[in-house]
Amino acid sequence: MSEQKKWAEKLSSQCGLSSAFLNSVLEELSESCYGDAATSKTVIEELTMSCHMNEAELRKFVGSVSKSCPMDAKKLKSEVVKAEGKKELAFQAISKVGARPT
Repeated sequence: MSEQKKWAEKLSSQCGLSSAFLNSVLEELSESCYGDAATSKTVIEELTMSCHMNEAELRKFVGSVSKSCPMDAKKLKSEVVKAEGKKELAFQAISKVGARPT
């Protein structure tokens, strides 16, 4: 079993979302902006465990990230962690990190 599948199954047992869904979200998040699976895993873990996002919310978050690229993955991770479980702050992190200087 791949490391990614093991990660998805472990997280699935903790947050109640399907491992297949978590795998697909990880793939989309990793490929959408920056291709960093380790950072993407941390973001997804934070969103599911601390922010308690459900499947629809997580799908919306990843879709918003995809539309806001390019984006600094490490800054996004930092902002999501700073949200401390508050979904609305996690979503605000996307626009905060994705904002392009004028």
